[in-house]
Amino acid sequence: MKKILTPIACFFTFYAYAQTEVKGSITLHDGSPAAFIDILIKKDEKYIDEVSTDENGLYTTLLEDGTYEFFFSDAGVQIAKQNVSFHQDQEIGVLVLPKPENIALKETVITGQKKLIEKKVDRLVFNTDLAEGAKGGNALDALRLAPRIKVDESTDAISIIGKGSISVMINDRLMQMNSDQLASYLKTIRTEDIEKIEVITNPPAKYDATGNSGIVNIVLKNAKSESVNGSLSASYNHQKYGGYNLSGNVNVRKGKWTFTSTVYNGLGKWYNESLTHTYYPDETWSNESYNSNNNKYIGGRIGVDYEINKNLITGFTFDTSNGDGENNGQSTSTIRDLISNAPKKYITNLRDGSFWDWNYIGFNYHVIKKFGTDGKKLTFDFDYSGNNNTSNDQTISNEWDANWNAFPNTYQGNKTYTFSDSDRFNVSVDMEHPVKDWKMNYGTRLRWATDQANNTRYNTSSPETPFMEQPSLFTAFEYRENVNALYYSVEKELSDQWTAKIGLRYEGAIVKGISDQAEENYRKEFHGLYPSAYLMYQAAENHSFSINYSRRVDRPFMWYLNPARVKMNDYAYNEGNPDLTPSNSNNFELEYAYKDVSVSSIYYRNQNDLFEQVQIIDPETKIVINKPFNIGKTYSIGFSENLNIKPLKWWKINASADVFYRKTTGGIPELSYSIDGITGEFRITNNFDLNKKKTLFANYTFNHETKNVYGLDQFGAYSRHNVGFRAMLWDKKLQLSANINNLFENKNSTYRSRSNEIETFGTNTAFRSFRIGIAYNFGKYFNIERSKSNQEQAGGKA
Repeated sequence: MKKILTPIACFFTFYAYAQTEVKGSITLHDGSPAAFIDILIKKDEKYIDEVSTDENGLYTTLLEDGTYEFFFSDAGVQIAKQNVSFHQDQEIGVLVLPKPENIALKETVITGQKKLIEKKVDRLVFNTDLAEGAKGGNALDALRLAPRIKVDESTDAISIIGKGSISVMINDRLMQMNSDQLASYLKTIRTEDIEKIEVITNPPAKYDATGNSGIVNIVLKNAKSESVNGSLSASYNHQKYGGYNLSGNVNVRKGKWTFTSTVYNGLGKWYNESLTHTYYPDETWSNESYNSNNNKYIGGRIGVDYEINKNLITGFTFDTSNGDGENNGQSTSTIRDLISNAPKKYITNLRDGSFWDWNYIGFNYHVIKKFGTDGKKLTFDFDYSGNNNTSNDQTISNEWDANWNAFPNTYQGNKTYTFSDSDRFNVSVDMEHPVKDWKMNYGTRLRWATDQANNTRYNTSSPETPFMEQPSLFTAFEYRENVNALYYSVEKELSDQWTAKIGLRYEGAIVKGISDQAEENYRKEFHGLYPSAYLMYQAAENHSFSINYSRRVDRPFMWYLNPARVKMNDYAYNEGNPDLTPSNSNNFELEYAYKDVSVSSIYYRNQNDLFEQVQIIDPETKIVINKPFNIGKTYSIGFSENLNIKPLKWWKINASADVFYRKTTGGIPELSYSIDGITGEFRITNNFDLNKKKTLFANYTFNHETKNVYGLDQFGAYSRHNVGFRAMLWDKKLQLSANINNLFENKNSTYRSRSNEIETFGTNTAFRSFRIGIAYNFGKYFNIERSKSNQEQAGGKA
């Protein structure tokens, strides 16, 4: 780690401004102290500091000579603004806030003052700059702290609490990757490069209908005015083993040109231990397993925009990344007699030698045409995304008697070499068309997608014999999907208090499956209408109510549809299912927001033809097949609460609670049962300012999840304690951070599943991990206007 950080630290140049500690006081118009008022200080369009008054209306900050804008707010609501001049030979004195009725709020909006969580009409906004626990981490670390979002500790799969899987966008472009590829890609994005994360639980008609539970949009920082900015960073993380990430970026805007660039390189390592017990009528199978893998990656992004004139912008972005990794692990299954509990035999599996490599390319070309100054705008986007993956899944298994003597002719090695390739082309046109007080939005999106996979099987029957190809077991599968979409929505302020928005989206999909086995070929068509509706009531300045509805769809992707079978041993197989059908859902939400302090939601969701990968167990042969099926239907109803509280000027709290009831009913013979239960997921994040200069910070986050059900499985309760520290030096341009996750190394939750009335109990071991990081930022950070129809790119499910 020292070798990594030393050359970066040598780059840093020290400089400091001649600042003076300034003390002042604020009173209300009646002469009483303005207690616990937030003050945002701005100079030359740059935000200098944010401080708070104490119970006596006193505050302290560091200032140079000059004129500043002071913005005053109470509980997130701006109450006044004043211009203040400071010179070292003078004092600011007492500032008096005017009466509320004398404040022109529309003229004093603080666009730079942010809360950790902000409520918008159709989404929650999570401002990652204020999330201390994510500092020095990556996009996946930030998502773990975002409201309503859950990131599975074992698989890194992303979902909305109480609902299910979601689509993930980056800068309004939906990522077409499987969950493993997406998790690896998100780990390449620094938290410090993220401006905000938008959680859209009920997306409007403009957005792709894919993703039954909604969309999460990760918005990256970029350029706005003539300037240069960038950063260099390095981080080291350690779970059971260590890994690192190096990153650098430069953003330039000069005249009519905007240029952005990022490069990164890293190594991620992961380790897991698990224990499962499967109870058959005559035997108990206990399996102890461990896996370790590492993934090396390198990549970069560039973007260029050119302003042809004030009403016409064109540009492109290019994104590429690739990586390779290996998996090492082994497991031992102990087969015991159900009555005596004595061992009958053992089965060992060695997975050393498995490896994979992957690469991803994304390209977008866009044109933005504005018509006048009334907000009318036409956006055209062409998108291409391609990713391919080569994997080698290898398992060597053997069977032993109760005294660990090898059974004859049971040694076998199974290896499956898979090459998969994906290409997606998208064309979208989006029109924002206001007419007086009507805001219309309409457009279209066309997508052509092709996925291919070839599977070659090898095996051996002894340690001395090399793996031999089995041509009769070769499989090839191609999946083609064409989706055409049209959408229209309109929004109108019905009165000073009421706002309504309705939309309708049509999607027609034609899918084809082409296999080397002609009898498995198919062609299917799916057509659907996906309405959305929103109604918002602004009861008073600080109180709002909204109700919304949307219909969504989840379509199975290539990694579920490929029928190829991967053999681990005589008792374990993985395979896909080309007979999967899309799953549709209906989503309702009722929300109440009080200032930026509280957002409360009641939600209901139902979903038919739910598809998941499940275990199908044969009670007679003991063979287990992992295969996706349309397993049945599910519904959930719940309550969500998010609070932003500031008990003291140096202590900020974000607390969230989700309590919901969920029921799933199985619809296939092997899983013909129902399961339901109430789940509670709670999180409280404490952020502490450790000094008056606001250059030292600490945070503590506590998570707790009660017993719960998901799909047709049951899970036990578990808790997590995470802590972090951050220091900012050299005029806040140098940042040092340290975080510890799972401080007390609490165990993962247990789980229970059932198949053909055979029950399995298991648990995964959770480990403590820590991360340290260093980053140097130069220049100013800002945003550019982005293409708004890019969300129409093909969606990926996390």
